[in-house]
Amino acid sequence: MHIAFLAHADNIHAGRWADFLVSRGHKLTLLCDPPVHSPPRGVRLIHPEMRLVTKVLAFRLFPKPYGNNFYKRFPYRRELNRLKPDLVHGFEALGYGYALAHAGPFPKVLTPFGNDILHDPKKSRIARFLVTTALKKADIITTNYLELAETLTRIYGTPQSKIRPFSWGVDCNIFKPGYREETRRLRSELDIPTDARVILSNRVMKPYWGIETIARALPAVFREIPGAFAVFLRGTGDPSYEEKIRNILGKEKALERVRFVDRFLSPLEMAHYLNLAECFVSCPRTDLLSISLLEGMACGCVPVTSKLESYKKRITHGENGLFFRGGDPDELAEQLVKILRHPEWISSFREKNVRLIGEKDDWNKNALILESIYKDLVKKSGYPGSGER
Repeated sequence: MHIAFLAHADNIHAGRWADFLVSRGHKLTLLCDPPVHSPPRGVRLIHPEMRLVTKVLAFRLFPKPYGNNFYKRFPYRRELNRLKPDLVHGFEALGYGYALAHAGPFPKVLTPFGNDILHDPKKSRIARFLVTTALKKADIITTNYLELAETLTRIYGTPQSKIRPFSWGVDCNIFKPGYREETRRLRSELDIPTDARVILSNRVMKPYWGIETIARALPAVFREIPGAFAVFLRGTGDPSYEEKIRNILGKEKALERVRFVDRFLSPLEMAHYLNLAECFVSCPRTDLLSISLLEGMACGCVPVTSKLESYKKRITHGENGLFFRGGDPDELAEQLVKILRHPEWISSFREKNVRLIGEKDDWNKNALILESIYKDLVKKSGYPGSGER
C-alpha cells in the first residue's frame, strides 16, 4: 500500500510506526509542519506550505496554535490529491486531525494521543471543534488506550464500531533488563557515583507532564535517602521550562544531585537510561496506556506514577509499582522514599513487570494489528485503486 501519514516527523510514536510499515514493504509519505530534526528513514517527507493570504488569516483570526491547525487543511489536501495514497493516517487529533478530516476521498485513520482529546478540548471551544470534527470524519480511530471506546462515546458520541484500541507495546528486544556496561558508562558521563540510587523522569520537559511536581518532591527524597540522584530527560521539551525546574531545585539546595539530559535519545539510549535508574516517575494530568510507561516496566525500572485509570491496566499499587495523587509532591516524595528503602520490592516488581510486558505488550507481535486494520479498511472503502500501489 501507499500510506500517507499526517504527523510530526519527530514524534517517536509516528516514527516507530513509519519504521515498521516501511520494513513491511509499504510505501510511506509523511506530511508535516516544519521544523524536523530526525525524520524516519525510508520515508518521503513533505512540508505542505500555506499560501501567504491563508497564513495571514490563520494567525490573525485564531489564537496560536489553532490557526495553523484549522487552515493547514488546504495545502495538505492539495498534496494528498496529487499523491493519491491508498490510505491517510493522522496522528494527534488536535494538531493533524482537522487536516485529516478534510483530506479528500481517501480512507482515514486517526490516532489520538491523549491530552488532545482529554485535556485541550476542555480548555478551548476551538480545540473541541477541531477534535470533534476529526473524530467524526475518521473511518477508524485507533490508539493504545484500551478504554478509549467508552471515553469517546461518552464525551464525543463516537460510535464504538469505528474504534480499534490495542496495546502497541514496546520492542522487547531493545527494552529489557541488562546493559551493565552501558549503565556504567552513563554513570561516568553524568558524574553519578557507582552506588547512587537513581530516579528517572522520562517524560517531556513541559508543564503538562508534571515535571514541577517531581522537582518539588526531590529535596525531601534527598534528605531521607542520602545516596539518591535524579535524572531529567528534556526530550522535545522547552529549555526555558527546564531553567525554571533548575531554579526550583537550586532554591532547595538540591541541584547538585540532579542531572539534565538535553538531547534526543534513540530507543536504545532510552533503554540504557531506564536500566540506569531503579524507578521512574510519570505524573501527567491525563494519559493513555503510555509507551513511556511500558518501556520503563519492560526494562525492570519500577513505576511510581499518578493514579490514572489507564495506568491501572498494568500497575497494581504495592505489587508491581506505586501510585500517588497527581500534583502532590509530598505524597510523591513519600512513595519514592518507600521504594528506595525496600530493595526487595524493587527486585520483585522488576521480575513481575518484565514478564508482564513480555506477555501483553510485545511490539513485535502487536504491531501487525495496525497493518490488518489498514488492509480491512482499504478493502471495505471501495476507494479507486486501493491496495494497488
